[in-house]
Amino acid sequence: MRQLRKVLRWFLPLWRTQIRGMTLVVMLTALAVAANTIYPLMFKFVIDNIADGHALAARKWVLILLGAGVLQQIIQWILPVSRAWMNLHFSLNIRMGIFSRLLRKTTRFFVKYRSGDLVTRLTDDIDVDDKLSWYSCSGIMRPVEAFLSLGFALAVMFALDWRLTLFAFAPLPVVVWLLTMTEKLQERHYSERQRRTSETVDVLESAFSGVRIVLSYVAERAQEILFDKALVQRERAEKNVLTLRAVLEGLGALMNQSGVIVVLFVGAVYVVRHEITIGDFYAFVTYLSRLTGPLWTISWFFVSTTLVGASVDRFKELEQEEEREPGQAKPSCVDELVLEQVSFAWPSELADDEGQLLLKKVDLRVRAGETVALVGPVGCGKSTMLELAAGLLEPKQGRIHLGGTEVSDIAPEVMGEVLGWVPQENLLFSGSVAENVSLGRTGISRVEIDGALLTACVADEFPREREIAQGGVGLSGGQRSRVAMARALVTKPAFLLLDDATSALDAETEVLFWKRTRQWLPKAGILVSTHREATAREADRVVWLQEGRLIHEGRHEELLRDHAEYQQLFAKEDQPALQSEDKELLPRVG
Repeated sequence: MRQLRKVLRWFLPLWRTQIRGMTLVVMLTALAVAANTIYPLMFKFVIDNIADGHALAARKWVLILLGAGVLQQIIQWILPVSRAWMNLHFSLNIRMGIFSRLLRKTTRFFVKYRSGDLVTRLTDDIDVDDKLSWYSCSGIMRPVEAFLSLGFALAVMFALDWRLTLFAFAPLPVVVWLLTMTEKLQERHYSERQRRTSETVDVLESAFSGVRIVLSYVAERAQEILFDKALVQRERAEKNVLTLRAVLEGLGALMNQSGVIVVLFVGAVYVVRHEITIGDFYAFVTYLSRLTGPLWTISWFFVSTTLVGASVDRFKELEQEEEREPGQAKPSCVDELVLEQVSFAWPSELADDEGQLLLKKVDLRVRAGETVALVGPVGCGKSTMLELAAGLLEPKQGRIHLGGTEVSDIAPEVMGEVLGWVPQENLLFSGSVAENVSLGRTGISRVEIDGALLTACVADEFPREREIAQGGVGLSGGQRSRVAMARALVTKPAFLLLDDATSALDAETEVLFWKRTRQWLPKAGILVSTHREATAREADRVVWLQEGRLIHEGRHEELLRDHAEYQQLFAKEDQPALQSEDKELLPRVG
């Protein structure tokens, strides 16, 4: 019962938003139950009138029966359709509601949860089999219909003859006991099927997302074996569910037929004794034959509630994760980006131990019109600093502000205009180049898109209308990088944050990019992390980051002259090609 209360509380806000639709379904359900209950009674009157020789009365009841039959069929057609419509409507509301909340989560949330897991929750947990979509209307209304059907049938049967009713329901305790004893067994088998389904989705997601790695390492056979293993386990789980349900339904039908046999024997005796009519006898048998369905519906309701409860728990887990609190401030002046005494650690790290902090009391100021390069060894925290500056991470200590206004206090739409961020992973979406640049943001014209593509040195390589696949398949690494740069440039931001964005550019293209960027954004502050000397040379100021601290600062020439570690970093660019390629294979975590 606790599980049922938890599930009903979770669905209650959804039902409140669709009171009219749910009220209509309830009314149709009540009409369907009433029509199904009255129909055998009408047959009783027809049979009794024929048996008594009242042909005219029998003819009248036949006409009534015909009209009731037509009405019953119409209701039986409309009811499942209306439930299906409500299921689809609730499915949309659930998915959109959860999706919108996920977009408000912090960056740490998406580090904690895999994308495949989130996709599975937004698809399998909502739509597949007897899940949230089905339960939202059909799953809750079917047991209501079953309870009403049982109640009305029992009431009519007791009114006809209470003794025969007791005989008819003699096997019922055995059926109830059978359902009770197998409830946990059903729950276990259905949960196992769901788990195996999730595992199959995980294997598919991993194989398709990493298909290039699979092909390059000729690992197709290994993936086939892995997928085959997952499918075999899923097939076994599916068969267990089907077998269990077939056995239980067979036993239930056997119990029900036992009741019918009892009624046939005892009822025949009552008919011979003239204690009941033939019409009463027919009605009893008809009502009794209809009891198995409602009983199994009620039993399955409790099992499905347990299964749905598992999905509800999975979504409640997501709901309880921290969300970003959107700011409201709209600063009139953003002339500098400042990090003051900023420290940062991931949640899994020992944040109270300064030795485990990724960034340690960092001070950095980037003024309008200035280009600052972040340079340092791999893993020193360069990417983290840029994500902090972009407002995607929150510092453990210290302040980050734009023109004196805390980044966390600035309204998201303002941040999207004044900050342009290009991460290391240049993710592109399926759609046209123009759509990837604008990302659906309003107020961006074609002229601005063309200007951003020209500035990013990619306008002459393909038109803005070109369709690209998910992830930018079909584009080179440099092209993907430059489309991502155009995305950041198109709003003419006050500050541009580039995370090793020039690494995929050749020397000639990089020189042209910096020239055009300064023409496009003459007053913008630029903060760029890099391992390339050409990029560091373009900067007005270079900051050396090591072990989470800012160690050196100055012009590129000064650092190259005065600091050995800075010299060693760029000396690696002159090493043999094989060593350079090996260096590129190392993961960038800075």
